[in-house]
Amino acid sequence: MFKSDSQSKDIFKISFNIQYKDINIFEEFFTEKVSAISVYEVKSKTLESQPKDIWCFEIYCDNQTNLVTLKKEVQELAKLNNIEITSDIISEEIEDKDWVAFYQNQLAPIQTNRFFICTTLHQDKCPKDKTLILIEASRAFGTGTHETTSGCIEALECLKDIKANKILDIGTGSGILSFIAEKLWNEAEILACDIDDASVEIAKENASFNNSNIKFYQNTSENILLDSYCNSKFDLVLSNILALPLIELSTQISNLMNKNGYLVLSGFLDNQLEDVRDAYEKIGFEVKEIIYKNSWVILIAAYYK
Repeated sequence: MFKSDSQSKDIFKISFNIQYKDINIFEEFFTEKVSAISVYEVKSKTLESQPKDIWCFEIYCDNQTNLVTLKKEVQELAKLNNIEITSDIISEEIEDKDWVAFYQNQLAPIQTNRFFICTTLHQDKCPKDKTLILIEASRAFGTGTHETTSGCIEALECLKDIKANKILDIGTGSGILSFIAEKLWNEAEILACDIDDASVEIAKENASFNNSNIKFYQNTSENILLDSYCNSKFDLVLSNILALPLIELSTQISNLMNKNGYLVLSGFLDNQLEDVRDAYEKIGFEVKEIIYKNSWVILIAAYYK
């Protein structure tokens, strides 16, 4: 998603079509290299996205000289991973506009059994039987991982009857999962962290829209908790990031768990499930349920050690 910027500047775009199953590879490679990424469906035969559905992948940058380099990287990444690019790779300069406002209009609301998650521009569309969660457009909103977000929300709804006095959200991004948890366990103390300072600021801004009391802060890979919370234990831990950091953080996370506490993990694909599962089962977690959202996986586990 676009970073908000008060100064007008030229924007350049590279676009090409790939299969849905390959989106994650390009997202992981380019997210930190470019100004923004956008994906949208081009061709599908079903309502839910399937691995071989065709999607358009767009990369945005603010320097025309980067276009040649980026195009070469797209081609090399596709070749390295045996990915078919099903269209021409198109480079172009695009019209300058208020990108935050533009993407607020483009971001479709997320609906679950209980919740309606949207930007402020769509809040009047919230059904009367749903709880409204407001998230402003920003680069922390997410870029093509609706399945992991909705899957984690589904997992939290499944756990709504557990006792959770203290909750931790690791890699909170825009804060969506924390706000959902706050609605489900409204008396719980909730901490939420991210290694990206921009994400933390965005989550804090979103907290103001949702009248939230969540404590948002920036963490490091070495220390998930702030010093003032170093002895805290949690009844519920959430983390929707990527497979490798989830595996690397497994011991740290186990040390933060209360006995009989629950863990919700996502952000990884079905072909990464066994590695993530093994990392947690060998240190005292028992997998209770696995939710599949196309090729994405959400894992629910309990800690018994």
